[in-house]
Amino acid sequence: MSDCEEFNLALHQHEPTPADVETSIARLDRIAAQAAGLGAQLLLVPEASLTGYNLPLASAQSVAIERDSAHTERLCHVCQQHNIALAYGYIERDQHHLYNAVNVIDAAGNSIAHYRKTHLWGGLDRSLFEAGERFGPVVELHGWKLGLLICYDIEFPESARHLALQGAELILAPTALMAPWTYVADLLTRVRAVENQLYFAYANYCGSEGDLAYVGRSCIVGPDAEFLARADTRPVLLQATLHKQVIKRMRTDMPYLRDRRPELYGALA
Repeated sequence: MSDCEEFNLALHQHEPTPADVETSIARLDRIAAQAAGLGAQLLLVPEASLTGYNLPLASAQSVAIERDSAHTERLCHVCQQHNIALAYGYIERDQHHLYNAVNVIDAAGNSIAHYRKTHLWGGLDRSLFEAGERFGPVVELHGWKLGLLICYDIEFPESARHLALQGAELILAPTALMAPWTYVADLLTRVRAVENQLYFAYANYCGSEGDLAYVGRSCIVGPDAEFLARADTRPVLLQATLHKQVIKRMRTDMPYLRDRRPELYGALA
C-alpha cells in the first residue's frame, strides 16, 4: 500500500480561550507535539480557536489577525518544529472587515489553504463578520484532497456536495456548536460523510464562552457514516487513520455522485 493510501488525522477538542492569542498559540504548540507523537500528519482545532469566537465586537476587532501576520509566522514555525500540518480557525482582519476564517499550514510551514465562512449563523455571526463569497479550493496534502467548511456551513448539504464534486476526500470543519443543537454533531456529520462518501472531521469546543455552552461531541467520521473517533464533553485529543480504499468501496457500492441528475436540480440554485 502506497503512503498516500492512508492519512493520519488528529483533532483536538478544548475549552475556548477568548481574546487570548498567546495562550492559544501555546496550546497549539503543545497539542501539535502530542499529535505528531501519535504519527498525525495534520491537526484540526475548533472554529476561531486562535482568537476566541463569542466576543463583543470591540474585543473581536482588537484580537482579529491578518491572514499573513507575525502570529501566522509563529504557527508556521510550530508546524515546522513538530513536522505536522495544522488547520485552525481564527477571526481574520482584512482592512475594515472581519471574517470567520480557517487557515491550513503544511508541515513545511507553507499556508496551503484558506477559507472564509460563507453561511453566517444568526445574530452572533452577523454582528461580527462579513460572509465569505466563495468556497475554498480543494487542496492536496500527502496525496489526499482536502476541503474546508466552518460550523453552520455543514447544515447546508450543497456546501459539502460542492467540495465532493471538486474531488474532496476529507472535509475539515472547525466548529463552535452550542446547546441545544447536538443533532448537528451526532447526525449531520454522519450524513454529510456518507452522502458524499468521504471522511468528515468536526472539531468543536467544550466548556463555555460568554453565554454559550458548547456541547463537545467532536468526531471523525468515515465514508460509511461510522464514527472513527468521538469525543464527549471534555477536552481530548482524537486520532484516526483514514483509508482511501474505504472511499473507493463506498463510491462503488453506493455511487451517489455518479448517479446524480443535475439536469433536474435547477431549482436548487
